[in-house]
Amino acid sequence: MNTPIGPAAFVFKHRKTGQVVVAPSERWHEYYDNKENWEHTASIDACLAIQYLINVKTKERNRYLRSLTEKI
Repeated sequence: MNTPIGPAAFVFKHRKTGQVVVAPSERWHEYYDNKENWEHTASIDACLAIQYLINVKTKERNRYLRSLTEKI
């Protein structure tokens, strides 16, 4: 049985300014195609990510957000 996934979101970080954007599945290609300026750092299930952020403590929330913006 296939489990449906929630809406995908893609996290990008600007290489020069450090700006972070979260692009929906309809617009990810605008950032991905501009690789000289934007680095893809994570792909997430948007609904699960928001649910997680609401339920965790501040320290864990900050750790999670940092992990999304730093490419491993």
